[in-house]
Amino acid sequence: MTTIEDNYRILIIDDSPSIHDDFDKILSPPDEIETELDQLLLGVFGDGEDGESLQKPPVPPVIMTVAHAYQGEEALRMIDVAEDEGTPYAVAFVDVRMPPGWDGIETVSRIWEKHPHVEVVVCTAYSDYSWEEIVAQLGTTDQLQFIRKPVDVVSVKQMALALTRKWNLSRQSRQYTEDLEAEVQERTSELNAKVRELEKALTEIRQLQGIIPMCVYCHKVRDDDNFWQRVDHYISTHSPADVSHGICPDCFVKYVEPMLEEHDAKQQEKDAETVEQTAPAGDVVP
Repeated sequence: MTTIEDNYRILIIDDSPSIHDDFDKILSPPDEIETELDQLLLGVFGDGEDGESLQKPPVPPVIMTVAHAYQGEEALRMIDVAEDEGTPYAVAFVDVRMPPGWDGIETVSRIWEKHPHVEVVVCTAYSDYSWEEIVAQLGTTDQLQFIRKPVDVVSVKQMALALTRKWNLSRQSRQYTEDLEAEVQERTSELNAKVRELEKALTEIRQLQGIIPMCVYCHKVRDDDNFWQRVDHYISTHSPADVSHGICPDCFVKYVEPMLEEHDAKQQEKDAETVEQTAPAGDVVP
């Protein structure tokens, strides 16, 4: 199966620079100084009498990669480019009011038309749309969440973590399904090839099981194109069998033994002539 890396890329879509700064502070990696201080405090106070730590080692933080778009049109272009480069965004936090361009609901609608797997969090401080109106435009889906401004730090962190994990699990599921479909297609192709081979073999067997016209004199066989050919050639072209040649006992007695006897007789005559030619004059050749 295909192995894919987890994706923690997040896109902030808001027309206010200060909101982008807030998200950067919330979702940025923990400060190295704070991390070192935590480790120092754990080393000083974390050991009990038995010498074992009273606390579990801290879990490595998830590093979010945050990108920024200030209008809906810009956001869609960035998502297009990210998809083409193989680095898609897992989650988009989208403001509702972003004049003068698309508002947040239209932005989400256009994003989902081309990229339906992006998880979306709508952020708003106004009642521009009722819940019913938003659902009517975007549909009922578990990929849409809401958060009120001013945003709560813990809520944003947990939502970002939960939705990126959800996106990754969904992608793993889709990849697993695609791999299975590809494997099934490959196996189906192999089975189809085997079926074609069997059908061809059955056709050849039927041809051999039928009445084969054979000449009563030369024993040649007539094929479907009305050509006469030797039996061995006919069998090799109408079946997967290979023909090997040998000599049966009757034919050995009928054809081979006379040839051998004739050869021995000629050889004896030749040997006698050689002895006669090489004998000294006056000697009697026995």
